Amino acid sequence: MQRFVGFVYQDVRMRVGQGQAEGIEITLAPHGGMRARCSQCKRSAPGYDRLPERHWQFVPLWGIATWFRYAPRRVKCAEHGVIVEHIPWSDGKRPVTTAMMGFLARWARRLSWRETAQVFQTRLGVGLS
Repeated sequence: MQRFVGFVYQDVRMRVGQGQAEGIEITLAPHGGMRARCSQCKRSAPGYDRLPERHWQFVPLWGIATWFRYAPRRVKCAEHGVIVEHIPWSDGKRPVTTAMMGFLARWARRLSWRETAQVFQTRLGVGLS
């Protein structure tokens, strides 16, 4: 599993429906001993509050759709004011992780974009530029 500095894997749950796995949900949490970093300058900053939980589609594990769950913190950066923390697995507000974007791009070399989206149950071109 991919490691992210400042974050820990808190919980992993299998969603089961109709007798088979529908998905894996991985909940992340901030590392207790590390402060959040500003998403603009990447400097550590004191916490301000938390935003609602978000979900990001991650690379399928064992052929099972996988999602990250995390409630981003907002920090009070000395230079940028109150801003969302740096989230290393995300690129802006895209609903897929950067690892998933690379995974889909590699598959799109072999299959069409449409086939890639169908096989991996994602929207056509999601998060890809």
